[in-house]
Amino acid sequence: MKMISFSNKKGGVGKTTLCENVAYKFALDGAKVLLIDLDPQANLTMDFFKTNDVIDMSLMDLISSKNIIKNTEINKIVKKSKYKNIDIIPAQKELTKSSLIIGTMYDKTETYIIADIIYQSNQEIFDSYDYVLIDYPPTINEMSLNWLILSDLILIPTNDAMRSFKGILDLRDNLNVICRQEKRNIPDIKIIFNNIKENINTATILNWLQKEELEKYISKTEIRHSDIFKTIENKLSNVWENQHYWRQKQAYEELIKEIK
Repeated sequence: MKMISFSNKKGGVGKTTLCENVAYKFALDGAKVLLIDLDPQANLTMDFFKTNDVIDMSLMDLISSKNIIKNTEINKIVKKSKYKNIDIIPAQKELTKSSLIIGTMYDKTETYIIADIIYQSNQEIFDSYDYVLIDYPPTINEMSLNWLILSDLILIPTNDAMRSFKGILDLRDNLNVICRQEKRNIPDIKIIFNNIKENINTATILNWLQKEELEKYISKTEIRHSDIFKTIENKLSNVWENQHYWRQKQAYEELIKEIK
């Protein structure tokens, strides 16, 4: 099993879209995928969750008690998605309370081992998947950091904006602090230029990344903007099984070669 996180401390850079399309392509190629939606906005959940399904128990229920987290199988919060080979742990708005619950229910020494506890208690279930893909909110809180430091790879989408670049730096700095504190290795990182318009010059942000010694993390792949692709991105089967949108599909295929 390989765990890949899609994160940037900046909204609007295409984290969810990137996660969705990578998940669907993995599944289309026969891989078994588990999605974890950590964003209270739940856009990933809305796109994959079966509308007639019911969430009986959530990730927030799981972490609300030390006894529950150690003795409840994660299968109780995993749902089948509307797509073959893809399951999902859906998000709910209660995720906004995750920092409060973690701060109340767990000692400081336990703050950043919660995802570890969940994984260790359910390793066989997690390892039954080829990939676990995690979508994050544009914030970095305790819940996010738990899963980020557990990941094998963190994929950071960016555009040409200064705020997107600052989001990368904030994410890096937070990872450095927590990984040092928890005596963990920093996960592999890959930065990808995403949804870049034809007339946009990325030289400025490339220069910024070089100054921060981050150029070695930049993906060889760049995903270009497409108005048509954007309007039908939620119909994933139409994107990937259609003879059109070849430029976007080719970029995703190149990206997947880098991260699989």
